[in-house]
Amino acid sequence: MIELSKTDKQWILLFKFHLKDKYPMKGNWIETMKPMFEELYGWSADEFHVDYCNCMFQRLLELWLKIQDDKSGTNLQLREIFSAAFYKGISDTSEVPIERAICRLAGLIQNNRVKDRYKLD
Repeated sequence: MIELSKTDKQWILLFKFHLKDKYPMKGNWIETMKPMFEELYGWSADEFHVDYCNCMFQRLLELWLKIQDDKSGTNLQLREIFSAAFYKGISDTSEVPIERAICRLAGLIQNNRVKDRYKLD
């Protein structure tokens, strides 16, 4: 069983839309995460946007590495994260590479299976 912190669980619940009443989707993950980020860490994501992105990329990469379920043997999902940063895709056209990588990480966390691997309650 994977051990998750309270904050880990909160981020996963956000990405899996379990907290959509408190944190509604705002068009993309960068905007959707801001209120929870500000609540958890106590500083403005808008005022310190570069720091916010750096912090969230590192935090979400750490979380994804903890819960990943990539059995491809080729680190396909890791390549997807970095590919999203370097190349605009159809679904994410942000001009900022780290924002595209954060959105890809959020999607991977969102689609990660929970059953028998970790608990969210």
